[in-house]
Amino acid sequence: MVNIKFLARFKEITGEKTLEIDYTGNLSGLIDLLINKYGNAFKEALLAKNGEFKDYIKILVNGEDVNSLESEDTIGGDDEIVIFQTIAGG
Repeated sequence: MVNIKFLARFKEITGEKTLEIDYTGNLSGLIDLLINKYGNAFKEALLAKNGEFKDYIKILVNGEDVNSLESEDTIGGDDEIVIFQTIAGG
């Protein structure tokens, strides 16, 4: 089971702190599944208009930033995904 942790704003949007799902596939497929489950508010919080992750969004797979993963890397098994918004201020 893939364990997904939602932090900060994503916890508020989903109403859940964690989600365990039976999933095997790539990250984009998982994101599509989550958008279908949680709707437009989740999508708008996560993605820019061009479909890329917003600059201040972080997604970690087993503690590694998704930017270090190959697009075909498979997510599944006991993987842990953490989705959160970074905090900035000035």
